[in-house]
Amino acid sequence: MAGAPRLFVPEVIQTSAMDCGPAALKSLLDGFGIPVSYGRLREACQTDVDGTSVDMLEELAARLGLDAEQSMLPRDHLFLPETRALPAIVVLSLANGNLHFVVVWKRWRNFVQIMDPALGRRWVPVARLLDQLFVHAMPVSAEAFREWAGTEEFLAGLRHWLSALVDESFAERQVTEALGDSTWKSLACLDATVRLVQTLVEGGGVQRGETAAKFVEQLLREVRSALEEGRAEQLIPSTYWTAVGPPDAEELNLRGAVCVTARGLRSGERGKDEAPLPPELEAALREAPTRPLRELVALLRRDGVLAPAVLAAIGVTAAVGGFLEALLLRGVIDAGRYLTTPGQRIAGIVTLITLLGVLLTLELPLALGTLHLGRRLELRLRLAFLDKIPRLGDRYFRSRLVSDMAQRCHVIHQVRTVPTLAVTLLRAFVELLVTLAGLMWLAPRSTPLILLAGGLALTIPVLAQRTLLEADRRMRDFDGVLSGFYLDAMRGSVALRAHRAGPTIRRAQEEPLHEFLSAARALLRRGVTIETFASFAATGGSVAIVVHALSQGLQPGAVLLLVYWAQAVVTLGRQISEGLRQYPAASSLTGRLMEPLLAPNEVDKSVALATRPSTERPAGAARGVGFSLRQVEVRAAGHTLLQGIDLSVRPGEHVAIVGPSGAGKSSLVGLLLGWHRAAGGQIEVEGAPLEGEALWRLRRETAWVDPEVSLWNRSMVDNLTYGADAGEVLPRVGQALHRADLIELIDKLPEGLQTRLGEGGGLLSGGEGQRVRLGRALLRPGVRLVIFDEPFRGLERDRRTALLERARQGFEGATLLCIMHDIAETLSFDRVLVIKGGQLVEDGTPQTLAAREDSHYRALLNEESAMQRELSGRDGWRRLVLDQGVLTERRGEEGNAHGE
Repeated sequence: MAGAPRLFVPEVIQTSAMDCGPAALKSLLDGFGIPVSYGRLREACQTDVDGTSVDMLEELAARLGLDAEQSMLPRDHLFLPETRALPAIVVLSLANGNLHFVVVWKRWRNFVQIMDPALGRRWVPVARLLDQLFVHAMPVSAEAFREWAGTEEFLAGLRHWLSALVDESFAERQVTEALGDSTWKSLACLDATVRLVQTLVEGGGVQRGETAAKFVEQLLREVRSALEEGRAEQLIPSTYWTAVGPPDAEELNLRGAVCVTARGLRSGERGKDEAPLPPELEAALREAPTRPLRELVALLRRDGVLAPAVLAAIGVTAAVGGFLEALLLRGVIDAGRYLTTPGQRIAGIVTLITLLGVLLTLELPLALGTLHLGRRLELRLRLAFLDKIPRLGDRYFRSRLVSDMAQRCHVIHQVRTVPTLAVTLLRAFVELLVTLAGLMWLAPRSTPLILLAGGLALTIPVLAQRTLLEADRRMRDFDGVLSGFYLDAMRGSVALRAHRAGPTIRRAQEEPLHEFLSAARALLRRGVTIETFASFAATGGSVAIVVHALSQGLQPGAVLLLVYWAQAVVTLGRQISEGLRQYPAASSLTGRLMEPLLAPNEVDKSVALATRPSTERPAGAARGVGFSLRQVEVRAAGHTLLQGIDLSVRPGEHVAIVGPSGAGKSSLVGLLLGWHRAAGGQIEVEGAPLEGEALWRLRRETAWVDPEVSLWNRSMVDNLTYGADAGEVLPRVGQALHRADLIELIDKLPEGLQTRLGEGGGLLSGGEGQRVRLGRALLRPGVRLVIFDEPFRGLERDRRTALLERARQGFEGATLLCIMHDIAETLSFDRVLVIKGGQLVEDGTPQTLAAREDSHYRALLNEESAMQRELSGRDGWRRLVLDQGVLTERRGEEGNAHGE
């Protein structure tokens, strides 16, 4: 097989519940030596392709260079060596009912090596994994099943289980007899019979060998007769059948485990007729692996190379100075023989003290310079983050956990330790080399032992870095998963308390917390083991050096120096081991910090576009923006959101978008906002494709009102003028306050426009927050496109009507798209789009659509009217109105008069 897989499956931990597909695919590709960028692959699976579809994973694996094939096997055939189905991506069914992709890599006896994107690399019992497999059921033609059941892929598993029950000759005889039947029945009956008998044998009800053979033959005859009579599932339960149906059925119900098997690297070049890879997949293949520490060095070089070079020189000098200090101390022992006069002895003492003073003097600038370098590195990294974040695309943030991104920013301060670690390792390494040179000078006949001891002190920690790096990254990835869990728990803390869901949340926390602790213990255990082994090796080498050198008859002073330097080898080896032990943490930290900085910009000219005046348009251009969608299809997160959308909107047109919840209305406007990329079809704005610079220009000219739009913990006036030049829009604040119905709210606020609104606008009600968002949109300059998505949620009907009318007046001349569930309010619009099931089912004027008997729009109007009549006329309902803190009750007629 071309491109043999690695011994151990590469570990790729997902950071979102939606990422198991891309994570499993990356692990499979890396295992066959095809490096891909996980970030780019995740973004591709969130946009152009369906990241949770087995069909798409098969297609992606093939297009990225693997000889991959999707197949469906009986559940108990999947892990048999005879079927050659591994390595493969398989689907598990989790305890909560969700489906989950894992990579099953190799089998060893009763265990299989898997890579679970949620938990990492593991060895699990085959029986346990079989219980977790998702068994897929689908209808297939009887002819197709017979053709598939006659393949070696299916028959190999059947022979395996028959041989396990009796022997190979019995298995071959039964399979040959079943193959003699040109219909599907004999193979299906044999498969179900063998599976049932195997269960009975494992339970102790039937003995293997001759007894099992007779039982199989007898049961098989009865099953065939029962199948002809249409009662096969009464004799053998349906769970034992791979395929079953009526005796004369043309279509069978096929059950089995679906997998994407990788048989090696795909041979040959990409075909000429094969469609080119999408940009995201090209980027996933071409993006070079990141070198986090190298990127940090590049950041440091922006301040020049002088400071790092000076620190390195000081560190080397301090290391050499320690060597000279040892030589002088050795000379003190023999000083009495050479320094005979008091003057000579005083000069020797002064020289020794001077050297010690110089070494101490070097330590201070080394420590201060290292700390300064760390602070400068942190500052550079923070500035790089601030500069990079506006350049990243929406898909980058939508494919990552908010908690994961927040944690990266939170731990930037830890990067200060990287220069300290680098200087420590450099100094220890130089000092070790100098010490080894000194030992060889003292005992030249012991040079082989000295080189061996030094090699062990260096080689063992270096060779251990890969396993330490994997363990550290695994721990940090689970730390990111826990951060997401805690963020979700804090966001939903009120609801959790209200529903008394604390025990449920604690149980959900147990598994990721257990995996995090296991990863942390594994990292500590590996580090301690490696350090202990390195210390023992270095100590043994040092003892051997001393013993061998003593046998050469050294002088007493030389012996003491030899012992001192031999022990120094042990100490320096321990320092290097400890420094290299910290390297994985520094590498993981810098890798996570640098990943956003190394991600491609969505638009290279984003900064220039952000500062370009939004009023820069050709003379005579219409104020509104026109756009068209041609056979647009949108797929994301395993679902088709939109399909076959054909639509053209004229400049300045006001369009209402209605339809059931989940129909795809927000996804439609999300195309214009850049949330989604069309998986098929084309989007044009004023005749140009909506991508790159055109998308950024449209954003600069778009006003968006949606409950998801953030309100900040700043003053009311800051929230209203957010995103615009305050000096330019302040003269229009009064008009915006009136149109957004905010005058009364401003009067109630303790500090008026200077009142802080709280985190996320928490000091406002839902309806008040929506009016603030509307006021912000009205103050946005140069608006050509307006998108309202349930803009007046939380407001009473009469206020919604008035606000909608004033808002449309404020955006007169701009193109306006309004998503609403108040169907009656859309009668005043120029045009109505009805979205249902991800498709545009109706498009026209509201009056025309309402007049048609078979119109979906009319049906929505009638449903809304009927619901209002039912609520107003039903007995037992009371109408309580809370106004200005006063609770009153209104009669039905009075409530209807107020539109309640």
